[in-house]
Amino acid sequence: MPSLNSPPEFPGRLPPGYQYRPEAVKFDPEKHLQLEPPETKVQLRELGYQASEINQCPTSFAVSSAARILSDEGVGIMLDIARSLKQYSVNCERIENMVRGGVYQSRFLRDFCLSQEVVDFLGDIFGTPVAPHTMPLHLGHLNYAPDDLSRAVDKWHHDTLGLDYVLLLSDPTQLQGGDFQYFMGTRHEAQELAERGQMIPADRAVSPEFPGAGYAIVLHGNMVVHRATKLTERAERITLVNGYVPLNTEIADVCRFQDLSLVDPHHVLFTEWARHKAWLSVGKLQNMIADIPFTDDKQIITAHLKDAIAEIETAIEDINDEADASMIHYGD
Repeated sequence: MPSLNSPPEFPGRLPPGYQYRPEAVKFDPEKHLQLEPPETKVQLRELGYQASEINQCPTSFAVSSAARILSDEGVGIMLDIARSLKQYSVNCERIENMVRGGVYQSRFLRDFCLSQEVVDFLGDIFGTPVAPHTMPLHLGHLNYAPDDLSRAVDKWHHDTLGLDYVLLLSDPTQLQGGDFQYFMGTRHEAQELAERGQMIPADRAVSPEFPGAGYAIVLHGNMVVHRATKLTERAERITLVNGYVPLNTEIADVCRFQDLSLVDPHHVLFTEWARHKAWLSVGKLQNMIADIPFTDDKQIITAHLKDAIAEIETAIEDINDEADASMIHYGD
């Protein structure tokens, strides 16, 4: 049984071009959290995944009904922060308005995203020990309503990371459209439909209810195809996505570098990618040190060594890859 790697630490310094903004309130889990577990959870097998695929994942969990995370006071503060950060929004093929790297600009957002109380709460939902994602660009990602109402808030996609949640900061009762939906099927089915020029069937698109702001849908993000539909009337719609990593570093890393390279500033992304892959390698090296057998079989020994450094080699290849990148999605 592989040992669990120690949770990664948040970087001790800020990237060039980022600074923390003055904030009057510090994050306080006693005041700003209201952790209430979801009523239901869907498993990967219910989406149609086979045991061979599920066994490669850190957990068999797929998606939850709404779980409350923020208190009313926490929602109010986080909404103000999100509004103030919108000036830094960028866009991509999938999303017209989003902010990444906000944890390098707001201490409150950073401390919320790193909250151990939330980590423990989510570990119970995911069914596996987790830590806040090693890449701060995957912490506190903010999505905003598009300016162009003909665009979906976010297209059908599966995430560039494994485990996360989508938390609604704005009041859902004020929204016409803009529904969060997930596909009751596999990402392979979504890909096949897209290749045939077909939409995901409406009767297989689930729209879980958000009772109010501060509630989140917890996701096995790289396995569950999901989207946010078009708004039919202009309104404020802000969601916060926070990512997590399983502490079992023997599980295959599902983070996708290519998508990120089209969005994130490279002076931040390259360093974060290197740190992320180094953390995974440390875990593999620790397991190798503990478990490598006594043998004169060179192939066995070298296989252990190659596996331990494979993540580092992948990072080097990704960072130096000059080929055109592409973003994975399945349309509106």
